[in-house]
Amino acid sequence: MKRENEALTRKLQTYHEVSLHHSESEKRFEQLFNISSDAIYYFKISENNISAGKFIKINEVAHRRLGYTREEMLGMSPADIDIHAEEEIYIILEDVYTNRTYTFETTHVCKDGSLIPVEIMTDTFDEKGEKYFLTVCRNISDRKKAEKIIHNTKEQYKRLVESSPNGIAIIQDDKWVYANEAALKLFGVKSKENLLGVNIYDLLDPIIHNEYKMITTKDGVPATTNIYWKTIEGKELHTEVISMPFTFRERTATQLIIQDVTEQKHAEHIMIQAEKMNVIGEIAAGIAHEIRNPLTSLKGFVQLFRAGTVPNQTFIDIMETELERIDIISSEFLTLAKPGNINFTSLDLQTLIKDVLALLDTELYKQSILIDMRVTTENTSVRGEITQLKQVFINLIKNAIEVMINGGTITIILANRNGCVHISIRDEGAGMTDQQLSRLGEPFYTTKETGTGLGLMVSYTIISNHDGEVSVQSKLDEGTTFTVKLPSI
Repeated sequence: MKRENEALTRKLQTYHEVSLHHSESEKRFEQLFNISSDAIYYFKISENNISAGKFIKINEVAHRRLGYTREEMLGMSPADIDIHAEEEIYIILEDVYTNRTYTFETTHVCKDGSLIPVEIMTDTFDEKGEKYFLTVCRNISDRKKAEKIIHNTKEQYKRLVESSPNGIAIIQDDKWVYANEAALKLFGVKSKENLLGVNIYDLLDPIIHNEYKMITTKDGVPATTNIYWKTIEGKELHTEVISMPFTFRERTATQLIIQDVTEQKHAEHIMIQAEKMNVIGEIAAGIAHEIRNPLTSLKGFVQLFRAGTVPNQTFIDIMETELERIDIISSEFLTLAKPGNINFTSLDLQTLIKDVLALLDTELYKQSILIDMRVTTENTSVRGEITQLKQVFINLIKNAIEVMINGGTITIILANRNGCVHISIRDEGAGMTDQQLSRLGEPFYTTKETGTGLGLMVSYTIISNHDGEVSVQSKLDEGTTFTVKLPSI
């Protein structure tokens, strides 16, 4: 009897412990059920009548979100709050009835008729032979708004790309994977199928293959360059291309913005040709003017000699002077007409300028001009054609001598800055106005009474052929500084 009582006591104690545990679990469930930020619906659906399912239990979020009281919603079914037709939602619920966890999106109708987009997660469980559904409903209004914004942005970007007057293309694995209407028109393609999948190098001019590879391998940096293509029909196409990294279908690609500059290049070519013709016309007019004067003098003397006038030394001297002027003009133009295949060698500008000063020493002495030469660098070496560069510095130093009618000092400074040798020649002459400065280098424009203007024109051409630059600064009554810049070695 005693043993039976002890056994009964142990059973009661175990039942009490299980009951306490069950009670604690229920309390925790109730707490989670009510504090959840998602709406939770608990209902039972009869196997023979799915549409008869009613809410058995709902949390506070569920009825407040839709504007109902708890009591109102406990008499309702899922079909009363879902905007979808009954046959659609119950097809879903029948699928859920097969013990599968199901997640889907739908729209709930509030009591006031407003709509809330929601994400539904529904699970099933059995209790005493009955099927019960626990449904967690999350408000996804913010997500839907964000998705709508993203969708609208994509649509706007798509419309922008498709309506762009510039060709826009995406290249992936060296093949065209996207092209807008402007790109198709640019390459003479009627449909995208004729371009997509084509290797881009089939349309690129072979001479710029390496250049294209360089601009498409810059990490994250957009690059702009001029690219020559051939259309599907083989027509040459000149374009300006902006290349930038792009992600297409979750893989690295390159987006190209292609602007057709064929007509622009053609127009530039016409303008250049017109400018050349204009320059030729100006030079021809200048030659005619400059040579006509001495020729007129020579012609007059020849007529005198034919008329019986005995030539004397004065006549001969004048004729020689006029012939020398013609020779100078011809020589300067021959320099301009020389072909561009100049034989460049390594030379030292400091030594070259000292040689030029030695040649001009007599003229410097006659004009009472001193030379102040300053060298601020050890490296004054450049690559160039020594005879042509001597001609440049002879022209520049002679110009400085001729404008210093009262003597003075010519300052020559050699420096090396940013990989270039700078040679500055500063005189103490009368200086020039801004208008005079702007016309320097024009053929037959000169500030000297007996000059032709061709010396500076030739000098500018020589320095340009040496990849150099000439700059001029001048102030009235203070003097002028010519600065020649040549790449150092």
